[in-house]
Amino acid sequence: MKMRSVLIALLSLLVVSVYLGGCAQPDEELANAEAALQAARDAGAPELAPAEYQAAEDLIARAKQLMAAGRRQEARELLEEARYKAIDAKGKAMIAKSEGGMTEEERMSREEELRKLKEGGLSRGINIGLQDIFFDYDRADIKPDARPVLRENSEIIQNNPGVLVVVEGYCDIRGTEEYNLALGQRRADSTKAYLVGLGVSPSKTEAVSKGETEQWAVGATEAAYQENRRAHFVPTSLPPQASLDN
Repeated sequence: MKMRSVLIALLSLLVVSVYLGGCAQPDEELANAEAALQAARDAGAPELAPAEYQAAEDLIARAKQLMAAGRRQEARELLEEARYKAIDAKGKAMIAKSEGGMTEEERMSREEELRKLKEGGLSRGINIGLQDIFFDYDRADIKPDARPVLRENSEIIQNNPGVLVVVEGYCDIRGTEEYNLALGQRRADSTKAYLVGLGVSPSKTEAVSKGETEQWAVGATEAAYQENRRAHFVPTSLPPQASLDN
């Protein structure tokens, strides 16, 4: 009888622990999403990246409704997406502020630097352990499986103060050259924005498009196309321009 009572007590404790654990996780994720939204707000995202900021705010509001209705798993998914949107909003706002504060001379200097970067005229002999990320067909948004990769990359970049990282956006061989150059730029820009949102200074990265490529995989298979739809990271010894510092 005593053993049975002990077993019942242990089972009850387990049920309560599981329940509390399930309750705590959405609350923690809500706090993380709201903290990311506050960081975006502090960076000026409501004015400088309104679409991304509003999307994050709306997702958090919907997640709260789901939590109140007991639909906690759905709430967790929305909160994770809200955090991503907030990080993206913060990055875009910080980039906009950095570029908006340039003089005409500084802007011309930056355009010349970007021209050199697009032509690949920089040293590529540095290896600091950065990993590439991949994109879906005809898309430039950061995939969920790329987010932890970018978090690791952001830490590496921040721990290498003497390095400028060029983010190169690539596409598969489908589409016109002009379209793929534009798509490659969007991929590079979204990657840079996410890195900046994670804490990388805008002056530590530049985003350029390389358009369509067969650099990583030759052929007309889906596997080859996927290999070539990427953002590639090129660390260079060129020091960041003082005009791009925060």
